[in-house]
Amino acid sequence: MIAREVNSGKKKNIFSKSIPWIIGSSVLVYLIWRIEPQSLIKALSNAQLLVYIPALLIFVYFSFLIDTQNLQALMKHFGHMFSFAESMVIRGASYLILVVDYTLGMGSVIYFLKETRKIPLLQGTAIMIYYNYINQIALLLLAAAGYILLGMSLPWLSKGLILCILLLCLTILAIGVVKHSNISFINRLKKAALMQSFVDSSLQVYLLNTIYRTGYYFTYVLFFYAAVKAFGMDIPFITLIAYVPLILLIISIPVSPFGLGTSQAAMLFLFKDYGSQPQILAFSLAYSVSVLLLRALIGAYYYWIMAGRITLNKGLKEGG
Repeated sequence: MIAREVNSGKKKNIFSKSIPWIIGSSVLVYLIWRIEPQSLIKALSNAQLLVYIPALLIFVYFSFLIDTQNLQALMKHFGHMFSFAESMVIRGASYLILVVDYTLGMGSVIYFLKETRKIPLLQGTAIMIYYNYINQIALLLLAAAGYILLGMSLPWLSKGLILCILLLCLTILAIGVVKHSNISFINRLKKAALMQSFVDSSLQVYLLNTIYRTGYYFTYVLFFYAAVKAFGMDIPFITLIAYVPLILLIISIPVSPFGLGTSQAAMLFLFKDYGSQPQILAFSLAYSVSVLLLRALIGAYYYWIMAGRITLNKGLKEGG
């Protein structure tokens, strides 16, 4: 009876984890079928690899370094001093899981913090929730800046700017209420472990982390600007400042792994004035697959290092 329930639970777990892959794959298959595989293959074969590959390698390398610095700065603000090398191992190891599932990737950072620095799970979770909040704020700010620079040339851009400003105001207002309100319900909320990162952060810490993450996401804009040229598209830099954050926000929605299908659909819509559908789809597929593979390789290397450290720590603990 118990064994049957365990097996049933495992099947449900496998099914729930496969749903995002089914959704993403279905969207992708539909897009390829709609455009026709022959046109897509031609667009891929015409890509200038001597332009794309250097841009990809530089982007993955420097974005990883900036991502590592951002994590190091974040932990320092919450009283945990990490060397750059130690931060690199933690962030790098999380990449192996992050490429499959964003939420699990963030969860792996919490686990690594606990195993290597004995940071309690609740505290680590609170820091990662705060980190994710800062990520969304940075993307909204970058998108809003792009919308303003574009001059509201399209009706939906005006709506996008208004939405970004509203979301920014609401999130900033929510943090202000949490930090300064004396309402009994808010006071109880302040005492919750998962809210401590928001309560303890000063305005300076909020601003610094937002600037750091905006800088990190700006590397995506630079990469897109160089990489789309390899597929015969010339998209204005200012346009990419507005569009790339929107694509990244869509990728962060846990509907499909690494934005599979959803990111391709978003690029087909946003870049439709700058290239043919086969060109856009070819670029979006190359971007998703190549970045995923390179980050998985980084993740595999640092996960191997992390696993060794965790095993050593457990061995020392048992031996001591």
